[in-house]
Amino acid sequence: MRVTLEQLIRAYPAWRIQDLAGGWVAMRRSPVPDASSLSNVRCGETLTELAANLEAETRLK
Repeated sequence: MRVTLEQLIRAYPAWRIQDLAGGWVAMRRSPVPDASSLSNVRCGETLTELAANLEAETRLK
């Protein structure tokens, strides 16, 4: 299934999502502490890949 930017923005409001150098990057609006197992940045070559990476991030909580 193809993912759109609008879908990602709605699904992950805690992340700022943007096109960067031919791929996509999501940066947390509020960074997590260094000792956390969570990421502040997730990337993907496509929006679909980025969506999968953000979904994986939610499972780490």
